[in-house]
Amino acid sequence: MKKTILSLVAALIGTTATQAQSSLLATLTHETTTTIYYGTTALSQAMTAAADGDVITLSSGSFTAVTIDKAVTLRGAGMATDAQTQSEPTILTGDFDVTTGNLTIEGVYCDSRLRFNGSETIPGITLLKCRFNSIGYYSGKVENLTMIHCKVASGMTTTNNSSVSLLNCIVWNPNFSGHWELTNCVIRKDYPNNIAGGTTFKNCIFVGGNNSSFQSTVNLFNCLFIGDTSFNFFANINNSTNKLVGDYSAVFKTCTDGTYSDSETFGLTDAAANIYKGTDGKQVGIYGGSLPFSMLTSNPRITHAEVAPKSDTNGNLQINITVEGAE
Repeated sequence: MKKTILSLVAALIGTTATQAQSSLLATLTHETTTTIYYGTTALSQAMTAAADGDVITLSSGSFTAVTIDKAVTLRGAGMATDAQTQSEPTILTGDFDVTTGNLTIEGVYCDSRLRFNGSETIPGITLLKCRFNSIGYYSGKVENLTMIHCKVASGMTTTNNSSVSLLNCIVWNPNFSGHWELTNCVIRKDYPNNIAGGTTFKNCIFVGGNNSSFQSTVNLFNCLFIGDTSFNFFANINNSTNKLVGDYSAVFKTCTDGTYSDSETFGLTDAAANIYKGTDGKQVGIYGGSLPFSMLTSNPRITHAEVAPKSDTNGNLQINITVEGAE
């Protein structure tokens, strides 16, 4: 793991003592210029000042969520404390809307709901290594929404004409309206018989659910269901590559039921990893495929910020920031 220490000297006029002592930072990079904002509203300040194409980087800590109405890249320190990342999460508190496309959000923990809200199609949204309580919409159709290494704790809904791709994600009770493709995901779906026809699942693991099965127009390949095997979860599916297992301990190292938990890793036992293979010959679930699940962000993140209590006689404020890069 590569680490870089950046020492920034910011010439800030009229910075208050409260701002100077805050360790919550948002940096806004516009072309070759970087501006630093402080405190729980730092994200709001950065978003107000941002233009399309800018990069906003958040430190660990809790920030008030804001409407994302510009095509920016928003980077946090991570979605959870983890032995691998050795950093605290960046938390967005409260619901927030996304009203524009062509943007990326990475490495944040959302304690509430992300909503797609727009009168026109919202294209090209990428969500990387984020945790959301739920994802929904008001009127916004999303086109080419891609989610990689994300967690959704309590529901995900899109419009009927949306297009969504999930890779190595954990998602609880999505509605699958529109065109969805899910690969190497862990899913709980209580009512699989209401999934839109044409939805495709590859190398996924379904946990729990009630006694109903998929429509015959749903595509499932090398998927695994764990739960009550007295009812055939895959009864209407026209291939035999999907399997039923009644015992959670026969598949997972620690998961014992179909209840969501932020701390649950959904790691397979060695035996299960060797038995239950995806279409690519690798294990099913989030640690299989070409992008095994990891909470480590792919871009540098602010893991420590030390701000001087006040400016010097020249009006300069000394800021020492530790930025840790991906492996």
